Amino acid sequence: MEQDFKSFRRDILKATNKSTSGMILEYEEAMNEVRDYLQEKMSGELSDEIKIKEEKEIVKDKEYLREKKAKYRNLIIEAIGVRQIRVRGYEDDKINNFIDEMVGEFAGYSILEDAFNDPEVSDIYVIDWETIYIEKAGVNQKYHKTFRSPKHFENVLKRFLDEAGKEINLGDSKIVDFELYQDRGAATSPAVSPRDYSLTLRKHAEDHITRDQLVEWEVMDEKIANLLGMLIMGETNLVCAGLTGSGKTTTVRALIDYYVTKANKRMLVCEDTQELFPKNDHTLELVTFKSDDEKLAVSLRDLIVTSLRLKPKYIVVGEVRGVEAEAAVEAMETGHSTIFTIHGGTTWNVINRIVTKYLTAMPNIGIDVVERIVGSGIDYVFIQDHIPGIGRKITSLNEISYDFDKKRVVSKVIFRYDFKEETWVWENNLGKEKVDKMLRRGIPLDELIPWMDDDTKQEMKID
Repeated sequence: MEQDFKSFRRDILKATNKSTSGMILEYEEAMNEVRDYLQEKMSGELSDEIKIKEEKEIVKDKEYLREKKAKYRNLIIEAIGVRQIRVRGYEDDKINNFIDEMVGEFAGYSILEDAFNDPEVSDIYVIDWETIYIEKAGVNQKYHKTFRSPKHFENVLKRFLDEAGKEINLGDSKIVDFELYQDRGAATSPAVSPRDYSLTLRKHAEDHITRDQLVEWEVMDEKIANLLGMLIMGETNLVCAGLTGSGKTTTVRALIDYYVTKANKRMLVCEDTQELFPKNDHTLELVTFKSDDEKLAVSLRDLIVTSLRLKPKYIVVGEVRGVEAEAAVEAMETGHSTIFTIHGGTTWNVINRIVTKYLTAMPNIGIDVVERIVGSGIDYVFIQDHIPGIGRKITSLNEISYDFDKKRVVSKVIFRYDFKEETWVWENNLGKEKVDKMLRRGIPLDELIPWMDDDTKQEMKID
């Protein structure tokens, strides 16, 4: 009723051609004044100017967002001056706070601005308009703000989706995945989440976390970083596994940024949604194209198959979830160093999932053949965990091979994290098959000797 009265008072003023100049407006009234002014401007010549600019801006990244917010800030300041807007609770020097909020409301993240501006916040979970959680420094916390009403949340959500070129409804778009300024998002409508619309946003830092930072934060130690780096430089096939939120993408990004760039070799990156944004200059990034028309759609499997024709030294797949596992393993088998992430808690869980997904793509091939292909293709699997009270850690590295005599996949632990001692324990060194592969890829023998197991040294007559 209070809102109806405010709207009624505003309508009376407009109907009688009376200005709100000099009046102290309530927050909603002031926001509506700003909205009206922006709509007037956007419907005029400025609209054409923005449209032309946006047509040229193909990538809606963080830089695009900064430019957009700067443009809106100027217009909002102009609106406040032209319409002499005064806001209750934001008098005098506090008007800048109102301007900031209006920029967030019309061009930014609305009440979620604080979360997006906090580098320690990695994930945002809007369960309903007044129930919001964030993950900050690895800990779930209730957010200190809420949307003003269910309608406010719905409007903001639909603005986000409109910016991403998507829509949500109670019909054919009840669940929507989208990308907003290079962050991943997922939304559900009340058709499947009866409490309200819901929104999940996973942030990606503009400044990449580096290999040295991962060592500093003890996600790995220097010895592990050096070994993983040598495995990458030696063009082995690596699988990085872990549960959701364990930091798989961050770790792979840091490793390829450092070591592929150091190797100065060509890389192809294949993703459903851009997340890696590699620093290596000689990198071609490929992204899937979704369409209801199968002839127009381009799947992750299609991208991986295409990448084989483009002479890469490295093929990096953002995440393997389905039948693209077959193409990724085939890339490994054909001699392309392939690195991908996959959800899985243990090495054997990962192997089983890859075998199952391969069989989904190739159901006519027997499981024994698929196990042989997978065991021969993958060289190493490392697991990363996000451990409550401890943090993110690479908790194991296993060497994978195939025993042709026993006809089974073999997994050998290289190192594991000891929770009692709170450090890494090294159990084995690298086998001859993997050492030979890296020698053929140009890793000097003297660099490999410290990592060789005794059988390999003896076979190669190394003291």
